[in-house]
Amino acid sequence: MQINKYLAQVATASVLMTTVLAGCTSSEGGATNPTNSANGQQTDASNAKPTTIKAMTITFGDPPSAENNQAKADLEKRGNVKLDLTFVPSEAYKDKLAVAVSANDYDLLLIDSGKDDKYTNLVKMGAFHDLTDYIKGTKNISQIEEAVWNNTSVQGKIYGIPRPRGLYGGGEASVLIRKDWLDKYNLQVPKTIDELTNALRVFKENDPAGGGKTVPLTIYGVDGVAGPGPFGSVFPMLFAFGVPHTWALNGDKPVRDFQTPEYKEYLEWLRDAWSKGLIDKDAPVLKGQQQSRNKFQAGVAGAFVSNVGDISETSLEKMKQVDPKAEIAVIDVLEGRKGQKGVALIGGYYGIWAIPSSVPKEKVQKIVDFLDFTSAEENVAFSKAGVIGVHASDFKDGLPVQTEDQKKLFDLEKPSAFVLQNRVDPYIYANSKNPKILEAQKASLDVIAKYGVPNPFLSYSSQTATKNPDTYKKLSAVMTQYVLGEATWEAVQKEIDAWTAGTGAVITKELLEQYKADHK
Repeated sequence: MQINKYLAQVATASVLMTTVLAGCTSSEGGATNPTNSANGQQTDASNAKPTTIKAMTITFGDPPSAENNQAKADLEKRGNVKLDLTFVPSEAYKDKLAVAVSANDYDLLLIDSGKDDKYTNLVKMGAFHDLTDYIKGTKNISQIEEAVWNNTSVQGKIYGIPRPRGLYGGGEASVLIRKDWLDKYNLQVPKTIDELTNALRVFKENDPAGGGKTVPLTIYGVDGVAGPGPFGSVFPMLFAFGVPHTWALNGDKPVRDFQTPEYKEYLEWLRDAWSKGLIDKDAPVLKGQQQSRNKFQAGVAGAFVSNVGDISETSLEKMKQVDPKAEIAVIDVLEGRKGQKGVALIGGYYGIWAIPSSVPKEKVQKIVDFLDFTSAEENVAFSKAGVIGVHASDFKDGLPVQTEDQKKLFDLEKPSAFVLQNRVDPYIYANSKNPKILEAQKASLDVIAKYGVPNPFLSYSSQTATKNPDTYKKLSAVMTQYVLGEATWEAVQKEIDAWTAGTGAVITKELLEQYKADHK
């Protein structure tokens, strides 16, 4: 969607919000700070009238069943609310969100993109309530790390509640590799970039997938909108060459990753690996991590960059349908030739819950309190086991005890979908229900937490970059050509220099000004 069209909708929304605020009074009842039973399955929050909350959120698969959903009913009873939830598929969410902001029809909206230019502009236009004072008395939300609040606040105030995730271990944290293939060729799990390269070479030469189908390393193309590319799912390799996490500060001077000599070394490694057939030949045309994941789970790819969530039994079951011997190992942190290593220190959240200004003030605290309630300890168990006696027989050692019928009902009713605000949890990406896998996931997360690489400009955005979505397109194209052996380094350097002297100079200035304003 075009930015101007989006902001035009927002401007309309602001006018409508003013009208609604002038004329609305709340007829909603409901108690704040609902009290809950110790086991989280039985007690009403209060005797007050339930608060109706109409919210829109994102879904990455089938939504929960709408008919007589027992998980929803249980959470509503304990939270003393009536939930009117709209589950929107991820691929349609941005457009639906733009319409929802304009329509003033929701009490609660998930801003899936987080703190970006669009969100910041909406805040400055008065689209959302300032929640700074509303969260002060919360028990669970207030446990969110200061770094996460800093990454989502606007001019020092809180206009939305971030859904916490780990500061480490999300997205493209670690290399996952076929352990059974390594064992087959008497190879140890690689620890360094050179050991990984050698393992990829062995996969290429021996074709363990059979029929010439083996893809040693699957990654995907970047089109120059989100960044310069040429590929995504490569963070561990970037950090193994000492490349910054997008930006670094050299004193007071900002340095973009591709402006460093380390980035050239990384591209040279990619170029060499490509020339030897170690990288997926489809990489330039693959769109997004999911397409790379599909190849890994289909049993044709030897290595894939993701996080420990992808070593779950769900992934293994898909792989074992192709090869019953399939096993996955995690290379927690890939080490470079000079000892460099790292994992991206990320925003620590996925999405921001914002309450439109059209919502009456007397209802705002009730909505915040419900979000606080859903992030209580009892609802961690609820999200994993549902209602005891319905979706599971028991919940032991962090895992549900379920019959096959209970598992089917759990998958159908999806209790976690109604837990709108998750609890702060450093192990949130440890998602397996298998104790052995769960232990391995937590152990990996413990390791990578020691190697976080910060991006000093992570929570800032450039208006110039937003207005020029093709800023990195030429860079991405020439870098791809270089890796594929179709362009010289001089051609790449020419584009880097052009960006640095042109649009890049303006982007750098805008980001640095925002950074300095917060670090006086």
